[in-house]
Amino acid sequence: MPLIRQVGITPQELDELVDEERWGQWCLAEPDLAGVGSLQAVRELRGEAEDQALGALLRLAATDGHDEQLAAVAVLHQLGGSVRTIARHFWHLAGGDVEGIVVGAAWEQIRSYDWRSRRRHHASAIHHGTRKAVRATLMPDTSRSLGRRVVLLNPQSWVFAALAEHDETPGMSMSLDAFDSRDQLTIFLNWAAGQGVIDDEEIALLDALMDLDRHNAQIPKWLRGACSMAAVERMASERGICTKSVSRARDKVLAKLREAASTFLEEVA
Repeated sequence: MPLIRQVGITPQELDELVDEERWGQWCLAEPDLAGVGSLQAVRELRGEAEDQALGALLRLAATDGHDEQLAAVAVLHQLGGSVRTIARHFWHLAGGDVEGIVVGAAWEQIRSYDWRSRRRHHASAIHHGTRKAVRATLMPDTSRSLGRRVVLLNPQSWVFAALAEHDETPGMSMSLDAFDSRDQLTIFLNWAAGQGVIDDEEIALLDALMDLDRHNAQIPKWLRGACSMAAVERMASERGICTKSVSRARDKVLAKLREAASTFLEEVA
């Protein structure tokens, strides 16, 4: 596991601090850790077993839980792949300091984790919360939308000029047939976000999958967007979860969009 420099404690140093006695205390406080022998063993877990152990560490780390800062450090190391993924996404906005910003945002997410309502998919929750916090820091919203989800349009696309001439909902006075497939997708996602069909985390999931697919050097001429299996596998690897978890989350979002498509066509098209 590559070192996250800003944490200040290496995994090996952390293992020494969380000795058998302290680990035993953690296991008594969080029985979900009882079947795991050590922090090193936690780092080797994958899938549902890792998710369960991560939830226990987050309950230990939360300030309104057991308030164990060493457990928070353990979570940061466990989610190192997620930290680096977010840092790569925003590197052009903060340069060499971006990893420190991401680690700081992740630390806040871990210490304030809503462990009472979150019982599963802990890595994904921390990832999306951190990404949203970093975006707010590096790309503060000064528009009239005040943080509401906005789907950006390509200013070179003629849909941008067409929509600028209409104050009404896109498509209410224009036929969707007038737009190409990418512009139609933009209008659909904009409508779905505005109607509350999908939220920021779900849009971020699709964005991340499509971004991973676009940067898939192995298959440069065959892009499948959010449905790319290669993108799913890469996301699962980076976040330390199984591919089925990513696929299920993606399919849930796509199912919402499919269900809303008929309403969209009735109201907009």
